[in-house]
Amino acid sequence: MAIFLAAMYVNIPVYSNSRSIPVSLPAGTLEGHLPNGLHYLILQNPSPVSRVEFRLVMRVGSVQETEQQKGCAHFLEHVAFGGTTHFPKRSLVEYLESQGMKYGQDINAFTGFDRTIYMFAVPTDHQKEEAVNRSLLIMRDWLDGISMNPEKVENEKGIILEELRGYDLGDDFYSLKIGQGIFGRRMPLGTAEDIRKVTPQILEEYYQKWYIPSLATLIIVGDVAPQEIEARIKEYFSSLPKRSSDDFRTYPLEYEKGIHLSEIRDSLQTKTKVELMIPHPCVVERTLGDAVRKNMGRLLVRAISSRFNGRKLKTNVSDQWYLSDKNHLVLTVEGKNREELLTALSATVAELNHLIRNGWEEEELRDIKDDFCRQMASGTNNISRSSSAWCDDFVDYVISGDRYLTDSIQQTQLKIAMGELQGNALQALLKEWYSFYKEALLVACSSHSGLGAPLTKEEIAGAWSHGEQTTCSPYTYVSPEKEEETEIATPPCLAVCPPFDATSITRIAEYPKMNVREIELKNGIRLILKPTQEADTSLFLTSFAPFGTSSLSDEEYPLLEGMAGYMDMGGIAKVEGKILSDYLSQKEISLTMAMENHWHGFMGMAPVTGATEFFNLIYEKIFDPELRRNDFEEIRQGLLRDYGKETVLEKMLKRAPDRLLSARMDELMGAALPRSSRKLSLEQMEGLNLDSIAAFYQKLYTRPEGTTYVICGNFNPDSVMRQFVSVFGRIPASSSPSEYAYPPFELPTAKYVEGFPNDNETQTLFDYLFFGHFEPGLKSTLTLKLMRDVIRSRLISVLRERESLVYSPYISLVYDGIPWGIFYFDINASADNRNMPGIDVLLKDILQKLQREEVDLEELQTIKRSFRIAKREALNEEASATWRSTLVGLLKNGESLADFERYEECLDSITPAALREAFERYLDIENYVLLYLSKKQLNNDTKNN
Repeated sequence: MAIFLAAMYVNIPVYSNSRSIPVSLPAGTLEGHLPNGLHYLILQNPSPVSRVEFRLVMRVGSVQETEQQKGCAHFLEHVAFGGTTHFPKRSLVEYLESQGMKYGQDINAFTGFDRTIYMFAVPTDHQKEEAVNRSLLIMRDWLDGISMNPEKVENEKGIILEELRGYDLGDDFYSLKIGQGIFGRRMPLGTAEDIRKVTPQILEEYYQKWYIPSLATLIIVGDVAPQEIEARIKEYFSSLPKRSSDDFRTYPLEYEKGIHLSEIRDSLQTKTKVELMIPHPCVVERTLGDAVRKNMGRLLVRAISSRFNGRKLKTNVSDQWYLSDKNHLVLTVEGKNREELLTALSATVAELNHLIRNGWEEEELRDIKDDFCRQMASGTNNISRSSSAWCDDFVDYVISGDRYLTDSIQQTQLKIAMGELQGNALQALLKEWYSFYKEALLVACSSHSGLGAPLTKEEIAGAWSHGEQTTCSPYTYVSPEKEEETEIATPPCLAVCPPFDATSITRIAEYPKMNVREIELKNGIRLILKPTQEADTSLFLTSFAPFGTSSLSDEEYPLLEGMAGYMDMGGIAKVEGKILSDYLSQKEISLTMAMENHWHGFMGMAPVTGATEFFNLIYEKIFDPELRRNDFEEIRQGLLRDYGKETVLEKMLKRAPDRLLSARMDELMGAALPRSSRKLSLEQMEGLNLDSIAAFYQKLYTRPEGTTYVICGNFNPDSVMRQFVSVFGRIPASSSPSEYAYPPFELPTAKYVEGFPNDNETQTLFDYLFFGHFEPGLKSTLTLKLMRDVIRSRLISVLRERESLVYSPYISLVYDGIPWGIFYFDINASADNRNMPGIDVLLKDILQKLQREEVDLEELQTIKRSFRIAKREALNEEASATWRSTLVGLLKNGESLADFERYEECLDSITPAALREAFERYLDIENYVLLYLSKKQLNNDTKNN
């Protein structure tokens, strides 16, 4: 192999000169080892502010288990949060949560085949030194102080069994890809039988054997001084004894020789898809030479794909890392019938062999490399990354040795090497990858009923052999015409600069804490400006105004509900479509319509230098949109042709009970209108009319009253305000009231229970919905959010930790202040069918207790702290997208900017007594909705009764 590699790279000077140079770790990284073998990586990082991410990475997982220890690696991860030397029982989680972190979100762990990772974050804006010291103590305890309390171990079995019951690999071909080695015999969770056999003694044996310093790495990234943290690591961890791990080993993916075929049949498909996977050794990116080799593989995939496209072969190609030491070269072909499928397979193999023998034409390869290097350059810009993202990179480095290029000089060296790459090197690499099919060829077949009998290995082998024996015709590369981009003149209607008239402004309000400006115009338009500090100087705009499809009558709805799609097909009437499209693309301006149940508006972006043109575009789109009559008629005729046919979506819904459950939830809670699921009749299709749709559009969009524009980005607010007011201030106020109104809606007035089928014989997935009305305003929504988090804490402590009935209880809060002031809590989890009656009782007990008793002040303060931290981290001065969604959300919900400016004061005003009153006022515990997936009908199923 060494001779082969030398031959491959003989024409790559940069590679030859630097192939053994290590890839640099990120600038500022402090890496070290203690004498006992403990490895650590520390990096100071400012994003997010005042936060440190901690990781304890153990390079052991389920493959290190003996037959008697199956399931222990994952089981131990659970027990680690249930008590250690310095943090007995649940005090470890309680301490981290007291810092404002959330269990399952900021505090978590993961077990895989080859790793166990403990992770948490702590804020550093309060008692930083103590927070860091206690965090290091937690990680020290995980290494040598986990308590194997028999009661805790036994209690945790129920939780893990429930986790296993709902475990979904998410891959129909998992067993095919995983091979016949140890990975197929060591699932990270273990089996139900494995879990039931676990004892404290078995856990202790695994723990003592594998939780040793030489297999551990500490990763600490965030608001830290690396040298200070290094000193504390030495203080906390040097006393751990050095212990041997002589029988530690890593395992390869193993496949028995030959073709391995797995097939699933899907009646919804109209074609059969076959993925042909060739396992081959992966490249670990430790040196610059490794980086060249890895990117050479990416270039090879691009070059194969380019040739397939040139040959009009519809074969998709990729090279994917799956696990351990292997990548899979994946060739995907499709066919409507057997002959078409096997022919496509043979043609693919024939072309691969043609490339191995003849390679790529010089101009063809040059164009492929130029395009590849351009994309490499665009992806190496220095962007600020979150501390958690750096942690993820460090985990890859610890587990597999992969280092990612972050040094600009090394990135340039890599780009030069790729530019100098010769075609014979790609041919050699393709030949190497291809040759591994003789060792193992994995065939994943997703078939449709038109295929007939299942594919056989013999058919695959025959088609492959036929392809190898086929001689392809010579290939002539035709270079795509490279048109020189000419500057497109700004269309006159977009170039117009109306004079600024200050008298069109009736009010300006400044909110200095948020650095937000609010402007109200005489015509009823409101403008919200939030300047941020990204390097990219762009405007990010969202507009919204009252009324949407919910305001249509039952007769109008089927004819007009598709208005947004039809109107978005066209541009503006004053500019020909192709010219406008090219101009907007050249100027990096985008605009799309947004139509919801209760709102209508736009979303778009533009460079700051194109603000006037952008605003003029919106103005023209409102008052003089282009109507694409031919395109509309083509769509209408297509609907008529397909009338009466069941769509793929409808077929999917029939066999997707989880979607049916979600749809019922939306209907009951007002998020979806019942009529939205009704199909168009033939008469309605024939009556679809673009002029009627355009009339509805103009009635909504030309009315300025109540329209709000939110603009975020790196811009001068004074300049953008003047440009906006100049364009939109000229819109006259409406002379008559709107003809539209919000329709009435009623939440369920009695308990409603409905079940949907579930494939799992023993498991029920449930959603309890507790709902009601609230008065729109920041204090109301903060109260609801506090209620959500208090309930969440009780769900975890009672249903999970005390009773061991569910693995991951979750609660979400959905609320809409406008138009109906509706909220609902969705409490969802999965459980053994037999446990559902007990869960029902316990859940109601939890809520009734919250109505009777005040929450402890310290607990409430902890939750409030998590709110402050989350707000601070999300709404930073480089988060235009987050600011935009936050401001739009609170205004659509009926909250005010003035209240959001005094967020801290508003949050502090909510007392334990006020929260208890809210539980009593908002929750009717006997009037709820229960939707569930189960093969067993619940006794209180009112829908089926």
